[in-house]
This record gives sequence, structure tokens and C-alpha cells, in this order.
Amino acid sequence: MVKKTDSELRADLMEVLDAIPAVNAAEIEVLVDGGMVTLNGKVDTHQTRFHVERMARRVSGMRGLQINIRPGVSALKRHPQQPRKFSA
Repeated sequence: MVKKTDSELRADLMEVLDAIPAVNAAEIEVLVDGGMVTLNGKVDTHQTRFHVERMARRVSGMRGLQINIRPGVSALKRHPQQPRKFSA
């Protein structure tokens, strides 16, 4: 197994996240400490969360992976609310 530094692991994981079209990598926090990786954040669907986990597990050199990603409407993907029109 290839031994990577924490910064190398973080860079590899960020690259993987950037390659997933449904993911806004700015909404996923990547923490690495001694080879232990934690991903925190939000994605739009359960399917996207599963895709993130599957792709992250392909990164070599991790000692462990903790996924703390919640599916739901991504803050940057929300549609702005239309102003409400009230009738008098």
C-alpha cells in the first residue's frame, strides 16, 4: 500500500469530488488526520451521497473513512424564492 501524506490524501479526495458533476465540492469539507479521512457536508440526493462514498473509497492510502454527508437541498443549488404576490 502506498503511504501518502495527509495533504496528498486531501488533494486526491478534492480532485475526486471535483470530478463528480452532481457535487459542489465547496460544500464538502475534507479533513485528514494521520490517514484517517472525514468528509462533512451536504449533497442534493441519497444517490449523490452514495456516489461520493464510492468514489472516495477508491482513493488509495487512507487508513479509514468517515462519511458525514447529509442528502438534502444543497445551499448553492437552491432556487431563489420568487417574491409572493398578494391580492388585495
